[in-house]
Amino acid sequence: MATLMIPDIDAALWEQLSARATRHGRSVEAELRCILTKALAAER
Repeated sequence: MATLMIPDIDAALWEQLSARATRHGRSVEAELRCILTKALAAER
């Protein structure tokens, strides 16, 4: 499995992402995987 690093994320964006992950009962990392999976699936 690969590792993805995203430097310099805006604090407001991080807070939104963290809140979204909490609402969905996931870690921030799991939430990002879900967002990326859905975004890429939509392109198919």
